[in-house]
Amino acid sequence: MKNFKLQSIALIMLFVTVLTSCSSDNDTAEDPKVIYKTAYATSVVGPTTGKVGQELSYDIEFTSENGCGEFHQLVEVEYNKVLVYQVEAQYPIATCAKTTPERRVTVYKITPQTKGTFYLRLAKSETEYISTTVVIE
Repeated sequence: MKNFKLQSIALIMLFVTVLTSCSSDNDTAEDPKVIYKTAYATSVVGPTTGKVGQELSYDIEFTSENGCGEFHQLVEVEYNKVLVYQVEAQYPIATCAKTTPERRVTVYKITPQTKGTFYLRLAKSETEYISTTVVIE
């Protein structure tokens, strides 16, 4: 009977060890084959007026670090108490054969739901941003 109890306890401990050792310390959904870096906007082109419910498109040009960099997302950051979008580019971890920086363009679309004056601000450097004023009627 004592032998059966020890075997049961050993089996339970083995089961718990297997469950805890299989858990991942990296539970992020990010792709481990790419890295993300800030890429600053060089220009923003789009309408300065619009109507409520009308989709507006803005071409955001930025320079990638090398020819393998691609747009990932816009991230909201704060510059001197002003909310600004910053371009985040993704680069493969593998070595890139295209070492020359390249200009890239991404399209940012918004559909305003209220009237008013809005500002689309994109980081141009660590201390400056490009501001586009949009009046919605």
